[in-house]
Amino acid sequence: MTSLFTVPTARRVDSQRLLSVALIPFAAAIAMASTVAATGFTASPLGEANSTLGFLLDFVKLCYLAVAMAHLSGAIADRTCGSMAAGLSMDEFDAPEPMSREEFWRAFPNHVDGAAIAGAVTLLCVIAGSLVG
Repeated sequence: MTSLFTVPTARRVDSQRLLSVALIPFAAAIAMASTVAATGFTASPLGEANSTLGFLLDFVKLCYLAVAMAHLSGAIADRTCGSMAAGLSMDEFDAPEPMSREEFWRAFPNHVDGAAIAGAVTLLCVIAGSLVG
C-alpha cells in the first residue's frame, strides 16, 4: 500500500518547470524592486530596509514565498481533490494531450519539489537578510 504523502522517484527533469521555480521568481523580484526603487516610493516597510541588498532580499523572499505556497496548495489540491489536466490550452483542438497525473508526479520538480526549492530559497533570504540587516 502506498502512502498518500510519498514523493515518487523522478524519471525526467522538466526544464521549463524548473526554470519557473528557480529563476523566474528571482527575475520578478529584481523587476519589482527596481520599479519601486525607480519611482522613489519607499514608504512601505519593504522600502525601509537597512541596505539596498536588504531591500532586494525582501522582494526575493516575497516572490519565492508566493511560489512555495502556490506549489504547496497545488500539491494539497491534487492529493485531496484529484488531479486536473496539466496541459491547459486556449484551443483544445490543437492542444497536445495533457500529461497524466502519474507522469506529472514522476517529473522533477513536481509540486512538492517546487515548494521545497522555493521554501529553501525563502529561508536562505531570511538568513541572508538577518546577516545584512
